Amino acid sequence: MDTSRVYLNLKASRNPRSQHASPPSLAPDACRCPRSHRLALKLTCAGLILLVLTLIGLSVLVRVLIQKPSIEKCRVYIQENMAKPTESPAMLKCPKDWLPHRDKCIYFSQDSNMWNHSLADCATKGATLLLIQDQEELRSIKDSAKGKGDFFWIGLNYTLTDKKWRWINGSTLSSDVLQIFGETTKDSCASISNDKVVSESCGSDNNWICQKEPKPCL
Repeated sequence: MDTSRVYLNLKASRNPRSQHASPPSLAPDACRCPRSHRLALKLTCAGLILLVLTLIGLSVLVRVLIQKPSIEKCRVYIQENMAKPTESPAMLKCPKDWLPHRDKCIYFSQDSNMWNHSLADCATKGATLLLIQDQEELRSIKDSAKGKGDFFWIGLNYTLTDKKWRWINGSTLSSDVLQIFGETTKDSCASISNDKVVSESCGSDNNWICQKEPKPCL
């Protein structure tokens, strides 16, 4: 055997570069993932994400639909309670000899005197002369006045400066609330009976009607 050839073979086997030779490339018939499979995998992932988002949206929608009836019931309950009249004695706490009426307590005096005196008497009771809010209240007051007297002063008088009827709280009388019968002069005050409201001299003697807020029931 040729010694030079053996020497070259031994030298090649000891060369460290031979230990880091690059791995052989894949054979042409090796298994590779087709492009269509990769596309299908991506579409599947996208579909799963879309499905998860859809489920989350449906759960939120169901929760809203479940809560909506309870909110509507609460809203109706509040509206019904606001619309309920407060004329029941059980819902109002009025002093003795005072009658519960809507959102107030009213008092029919048994004495008679001038309008200014009636205004002062209501003030000593922590009240004011009656202020009528609407025609419904007017009818109710007229019914309550039956059998208690002829005419009752209310908190309405004629101001000469602007020639208007004003309530004692400063608001102007609306014709939609009540109509006043009789002659109006510079010293006119309104009184009410069981059938009408009239203009009288403030110096006349009449009974009167006071009003004040009821105390909450405990």
